[in-house]
Amino acid sequence: MKRYQFTLAALLIFAVLLTWVVTQERGRVPEEGEILRLSPLQIVKLEISHDDEQLVLEREDKKWYLTKPVHGLAVTEQVDSMLESLVQVKPGKREGVDLTNPDYGLDRPVLTVIFQTRAGRTTTIKLGAKTGTGDDHFATITGRPELYLIKTSFKTALEKSADDLRDKTLVDLKKDDVRKLKIEWLETTIVAEQISAGDTHKWQLHQPVEAAADRFAVEDIVDGIIRAKVTDFADRPEDLSSVGLDKPQATVSLTTKDGQQQSFRIGKQIEREVPKEYGEGTEQNQVVYVDMAQRPQLLLVAANLLDQVSKTAFDLRDKTILDFAKEKVVQVKIQSKQKLNFTANKNEDDQWMLEAPAGMKADSSKIDDILWNLGSLQATAFEKEQPEQGDLMKYGLAGPDTVITLKITGQSKPIKVHLGKEARFSTRYCQTSESEQVYQINATVLLDNLPTDLEALTSPKDTESGSSLQPGFMPQP
Repeated sequence: MKRYQFTLAALLIFAVLLTWVVTQERGRVPEEGEILRLSPLQIVKLEISHDDEQLVLEREDKKWYLTKPVHGLAVTEQVDSMLESLVQVKPGKREGVDLTNPDYGLDRPVLTVIFQTRAGRTTTIKLGAKTGTGDDHFATITGRPELYLIKTSFKTALEKSADDLRDKTLVDLKKDDVRKLKIEWLETTIVAEQISAGDTHKWQLHQPVEAAADRFAVEDIVDGIIRAKVTDFADRPEDLSSVGLDKPQATVSLTTKDGQQQSFRIGKQIEREVPKEYGEGTEQNQVVYVDMAQRPQLLLVAANLLDQVSKTAFDLRDKTILDFAKEKVVQVKIQSKQKLNFTANKNEDDQWMLEAPAGMKADSSKIDDILWNLGSLQATAFEKEQPEQGDLMKYGLAGPDTVITLKITGQSKPIKVHLGKEARFSTRYCQTSESEQVYQINATVLLDNLPTDLEALTSPKDTESGSSLQPGFMPQP
């Protein structure tokens, strides 16, 4: 390649890089007719006056904050929309006119917009009277001698109230981005974290117990927090005990995958007249004070937020007893003191066959019911994580009443379920080969569906053989 070709290539690369840098800094390329030639990203402060109301908004990092007439977080999307309308204004103009002419109404503007750029430049736009022809207002822009004609839609886009712009979301997060949840209330601390294993994501409890968490229970809390809306705002008092924040009822923090954390404290519950969530006016409602480090004022949120986060470890634990794919089970073995004892194997045609009498078909729907009931078992209470022999005897699990064994395709060891003594009405103690944990479960449906004789298990055409299996086999754990 010749020297001039290298030079052209270098110039082309430079031009591309320069365009990229300018675009990133300015955010956009102004369209033809735009008079301000700016990007919203260049504006760091915005003042708007209309109808005796004055708003002041200031950018901090990527967020916008109201600093007048109140202090608080603003809805960034709302402010960005206003800035888009501002920088994209394409006014008409008249030259050589007297701007002091009272007919233009510029001495008593209906809207005044003052904005400041990162470079420190300040610009003022004033909208006066309507032109009387068309949907335009007379306007002036500082530093320019012309009289401008600006559409009423510009006024509508920027004529906002503080209430329009105040951010009423409790936390600014997406549910799918949350990786950790921490709740402290009463004497309880709960920590749940999302654990990734390949393409799967599971929630794990770390406090007060190390155990699998119920994904839906955890995500229901996270979703409820993210959906919560601020109903009103209150000034922060010097004495936090007056709003119950010296000893908060609960403290909650959410941490995202990139380490961003948002935390809040829930204080006293009160009844207060607050703006209606839908429509105009106010209504009496139960609310709680909420304090967030990122927000200068106290927030008032519907009191059900406290109910949403006041959970126990049991509420969030995964209560599933067994996790298996029913279609992969190839053998079911029942050993019971009261029910029928049998072993059924699935053949190549997916038909369940009994080992004894050999070759007898089982009613597949009966086996499927057993598997379905096993897969649906849920813990109603968690007893001992690491029971000793004396505990197993107390629970009736040293010599269980019923043992159910499942052989699963692809698993070297079978799954065993031991059912012990009755814990309380309709519940029994239970332990599986998957864990030492002793559970309480509602086993009524499972036990009621275990067959008591051969006729209840086999297909009608096979019951004529007269063969029978007798209950009463003493199962061994």
